[in-house]
Amino acid sequence: MMTRAKGGPLARLAGLWANEPAFLEWMRSTNQPANTPQDAAEFIRARCCVESRAQLDHDAEAKARFERYVRGPYAKYRAAATHA
Repeated sequence: MMTRAKGGPLARLAGLWANEPAFLEWMRSTNQPANTPQDAAEFIRARCCVESRAQLDHDAEAKARFERYVRGPYAKYRAAATHA
């Protein structure tokens, strides 16, 4: 029986962001369909090429994709929004 990897800090962060209205706004600003936390979770999994957000903490390539395609752009969006 294969044990599922437990999610760590990145998985928790991705889960938190999926429930943030600002994250959904950011997704919509990039022309992603984003109406629910499920949309956000699906986007994160697809963008990072993982089946579960828990893999973000255990797969170096998935972590790099999360940093490049999700965390970095979302951080820039939030920084711009707070200075607008």
